[in-house]
Amino acid sequence: MGRFFGTQTPQSVRQVHVNMPWTMVPKYLDVIREERFHLELGFTGEDLDRLDWKALDGTVALLKSWGCRLTLHGPFWELCAGSCDALIRQVSLLRWHQMFDVAARVQPIQIVCHTGYDPRHHREQRGAWIQRALALWEPLVNRAQRQNVRLCLENVWEEDPSLHEEIFSRLDSPVFGFCLDVGHQHAFSRTSLREWLEVLSGHLMEVHLHDNDGTRDAHLPVGMGTIDFAYLFETLMRKGRRPLLTVEPHTREHLLKTLVNLDKVLPGTWVV
Repeated sequence: MGRFFGTQTPQSVRQVHVNMPWTMVPKYLDVIREERFHLELGFTGEDLDRLDWKALDGTVALLKSWGCRLTLHGPFWELCAGSCDALIRQVSLLRWHQMFDVAARVQPIQIVCHTGYDPRHHREQRGAWIQRALALWEPLVNRAQRQNVRLCLENVWEEDPSLHEEIFSRLDSPVFGFCLDVGHQHAFSRTSLREWLEVLSGHLMEVHLHDNDGTRDAHLPVGMGTIDFAYLFETLMRKGRRPLLTVEPHTREHLLKTLVNLDKVLPGTWVV
């Protein structure tokens, strides 16, 4: 029995990926080996600038030898796909191309990125914002196709699913899809989880799982806020959707609580 979970390992640990910053992986290698966590490896811009490629190759080889499935999360601070500033778009594109360089070595299932859209700043230029963003995403989607990796756009500040819906309708590709962050939806969206699922379930490739009370992005353990996770999984099952699931704990205790509570609501037949 693994030391990390004590006497009983939650069943859901086999059904989810655990988000972990790349710089923290060496510290937790023993735990990862012991529990065989599937991982979402998160990279910042600074991580990409100072990346030790030999260390990356060696660590990834170890993880895969232990049976760990891998996904990637790209940098997001200050990046904006549809920025009106060409230099910000240039930096954003550079960072995401760097993630595809990492993906060429890691061979992950998929890469998650944020759009950078913030309605507080971009609402009045939404059409132009989307047009600029599409020009940036198109070469990345083409690269995803060449590398046989999926690219997922996550919701953050978006108040409703219409922005993602328009992007996916205008740049249609089987490797380009949606990552639903239910914590962000609950804290920042003005529309219901039901509407997000109705509009975007056909594009859904991944779900990020954490909880809050609807007032801020608290990243609480699943079951410790007010998100209706039972409804989430019931709806996905009814629609025949089995997106990859990723938990985003900020502490060891939050990870344990999340997995224990997921055991109560995640269907035992859930297979990605």
